[in-house]
Amino acid sequence: MIRQALVLALLAFTIPADAQTDTGTPADEKSIKDLIAQHASSAQKDDVDGMVATQHEDVDERLYDGRLLVGKAEVAKFYRSIVAGGPHRLAHVHPTKSIRIRFLRPDIAFVDVESASMSGKGSRTPYFLVFTKVDGKWGVAVARSGVEIE
Repeated sequence: MIRQALVLALLAFTIPADAQTDTGTPADEKSIKDLIAQHASSAQKDDVDGMVATQHEDVDERLYDGRLLVGKAEVAKFYRSIVAGGPHRLAHVHPTKSIRIRFLRPDIAFVDVESASMSGKGSRTPYFLVFTKVDGKWGVAVARSGVEIE
């Protein structure tokens, strides 16, 4: 019994409390925030190429309606269909205060960010992104759209 208690006590002290969170560097955090800003800035200019430049080639993006887009080419095709409907239909902002970055490993980060109209008024849509660092460069690997919130 004492032996079991000792083993449990040792385990409790050897397992880090934040085992699911890693520490990202300030440079990595800045790179991710810059990509989020680039995405919104490009959208405001109807620059589809600039938007998808923030993503990895094999990105997959789940849309609000459940469709799954796989790869940059498919995502770009979808964005272009929106832009074809009129100027600035993709225009949005990602409020800086809404960006929450959690590093799971030094090269993997989960990001929770809101998308809002240019005015900042009205509903907001949360996006859940997985950023990965490949060959020293961050990009979006997975994007999921949440349900609009008021």
